[in-house]
Amino acid sequence: MDLVLAKTRFYEVDADQLNDRQARMVSRVFVEGRKGFEGGITTKKYEAITKCPNRTASRDLSDLVAKRVIIPSPGGGRKTRYELLTTVDEIPRRILAE
Repeated sequence: MDLVLAKTRFYEVDADQLNDRQARMVSRVFVEGRKGFEGGITTKKYEAITKCPNRTASRDLSDLVAKRVIIPSPGGGRKTRYELLTTVDEIPRRILAE
């Protein structure tokens, strides 16, 4: 239930800020759920889903971080993994931050 509410709120607030590739990735995360993306979103997964080059994937992911749609896992570097902010508690904080 929380995921459905989070998805609805996400699309009300953030959907118009995403390019086509970003929207495709976010949609895939919502379809697969957290278990489908165990280990988080990676540049390699982003490339495979959106069929874009590595540099574009990196730019798109950085843009999603700047827009507070995803957050990087601690550690960073070449193996950075990202998580979609989807919980009911996280989304209002993102809305208030704008």
